[in-house]
Amino acid sequence: MTTKLEQRVDITSKQKKIKIGHKKTEQQQRLFFCIGAVLFFGSLFFVDIDWWQFVLGFEKLPASINNMMQISFTMLPDYLAAMLTSLVVAFLSLLLGLILSFITSFFVARNIAPSMWLSNVIRVVVIIIRSVPKTVWVLIAVASIGFGSMAGILGLTLPTAAYLIRTFAAQIEEIGDETIEALRTVGANWFQIVVKGLLPKLSTIFLSTIAFKFELNVSSSVVLGMVGAGGVGMLIHDSITFYHFDDMTLGILIVFITMFAIETLTGQLRKRLR
Repeated sequence: MTTKLEQRVDITSKQKKIKIGHKKTEQQQRLFFCIGAVLFFGSLFFVDIDWWQFVLGFEKLPASINNMMQISFTMLPDYLAAMLTSLVVAFLSLLLGLILSFITSFFVARNIAPSMWLSNVIRVVVIIIRSVPKTVWVLIAVASIGFGSMAGILGLTLPTAAYLIRTFAAQIEEIGDETIEALRTVGANWFQIVVKGLLPKLSTIFLSTIAFKFELNVSSSVVLGMVGAGGVGMLIHDSITFYHFDDMTLGILIVFITMFAIETLTGQLRKRLR
């Protein structure tokens, strides 16, 4: 004679298993992977890759790596000075970009902008600046004032300002309208809302963004040095041009150590600011 518990277990085992899943979500996932596959193979067809040349280049890879295993410290003072130049370029472009973007971002954020017409105009200008690659801005600066670190500073300033304006404005909009509406209710003007209401809440977020952008600017200054912005990138480019692989390896090692140190420091700073 079966007990009630055994009967209940028997009934449960006979019931159909409920399928866990969402039909619409599964269809969207299949569509996503299908579109991704089409884009991938379409891109391969569009660029018309020479696979034979790719295989030949891959065969030469061990020899290139072997050349890069050599290192010479004869140019260590030059590389250290050039790395310092790249850091200065990154810092000054960040500082100038911050000056241009700090107040401007409050004119762009839709929840605090005093004029929507002015906000839209600045947004369009920012989009135009961001749509032009940094390399082009540096090349324009090089064509205007010549090769050197000054071209790197000028070429990085506008992209940095555009990035900070867009990021700061988004962070201001995410704060919400409660603080702004509360201060407006008690009669605060625009300047008081910004200084007393928003800046105390945004200061740590802004500092975290600035630290992250400095890290990006250092990386950009190294790359843009290869097109005339000065700094360590120019020395690495010269070493590659004249096949001085031992000097090139030293430059890459210095860049790696510097970037690792900066990323570690900025990461710790962002954690403390949270």
